[in-house]
Amino acid sequence: MIRIMAPDLPSPSGGIKVIYRYVEHLCALGHDARVWHGTLGFAYESWGSTAPVDTGTELDFAAGDVLVMPETGGSKWSFLSQGEPVVMLCQGMDFVFSDSDFLTDVPGAYPGWPQATAALTVSDAIHTFLERACHDGFPLHDVPVQIEDWFEPRPKERRIALMPRRRREDLLGAVQLVRRSGRLDGWEIVLIDGMTQQQVAEELGRAAIFLFGAEREGVGLPGAEAMASGCYVVGFTGDGAKEYMLPEHASVIADSDVVDMCDRTLEAMDWFDHDRATFDARAEAGRAWVRSRHSAELVRSRLDEAFAAITAEGSPSLLPHAVRMQHYQAHAPRYGAAGRAYVSARRLARRTADRITERG
Repeated sequence: MIRIMAPDLPSPSGGIKVIYRYVEHLCALGHDARVWHGTLGFAYESWGSTAPVDTGTELDFAAGDVLVMPETGGSKWSFLSQGEPVVMLCQGMDFVFSDSDFLTDVPGAYPGWPQATAALTVSDAIHTFLERACHDGFPLHDVPVQIEDWFEPRPKERRIALMPRRRREDLLGAVQLVRRSGRLDGWEIVLIDGMTQQQVAEELGRAAIFLFGAEREGVGLPGAEAMASGCYVVGFTGDGAKEYMLPEHASVIADSDVVDMCDRTLEAMDWFDHDRATFDARAEAGRAWVRSRHSAELVRSRLDEAFAAITAEGSPSLLPHAVRMQHYQAHAPRYGAAGRAYVSARRLARRTADRITERG
């Protein structure tokens, strides 16, 4: 059996959805795979996944089973595996060293996890980061995230979509500069916030342009979803999105350069209104790029390769004997505390960076 531990978030985040999709694909490949939540009976009623789910603060594992742990919290949670082998799922670089400090090293071939035997990486940026962070020879298996099929183009309108929560100040400055240019007449700014995933897909399908406020991304999935929806993407890479935010089919903006974001947005608007062939060609090139690298077929193929190695006879990732393991939730004083820890670590990192920026 393969179990992937997941924090009990109140709603399924992008990272949680990746876990569920991985488990679905592993089941289709013939593995006995499960998502593991800590709260007894935990379920996302609105998330229509077919992935099997085990629940409980403690579960029994048999010899030969595999435990996959998210990188959440850095080494803070490494005690949960009780020194038994574990495979790491890394969806973001922020968390890898989040429980370390500036003055001491962290043990283990995978930082802070002496028992880690391999890692799943979801992007080129994360792979490169872990190549530097892990000891030489530590196995890294590249498995992309899946872009859902419902992100597809619809008849395009003079709409500029953005998600206002990430890098709000930069996006706000760029939009206001576009307004003051006097060229926004006939165009609509669409704020994608508080929507279901299907509503987001519908808005992206209609929008001509997507302004992407990427920041410290593992993948930068919203930008990739916008490209898959036929949007022309203008924005930052946040590092993780640099593998698909390429100058031949997107407008890549230097960090916090809101003037250039304004200018590139105006350029894309002009293409849409007066040079539709250029606009369509660039948007379609971006769509083709992300579709070819984030398809369900590729995700399943990469998982097949990764877990053929991870579950092979004699693999160091296999539990050597039966053991009872604890979930994050066993150490949470109330429902949702472990889930909130998942989110608060990233928020703290952002607040710290913002303070440093303000002081600079």
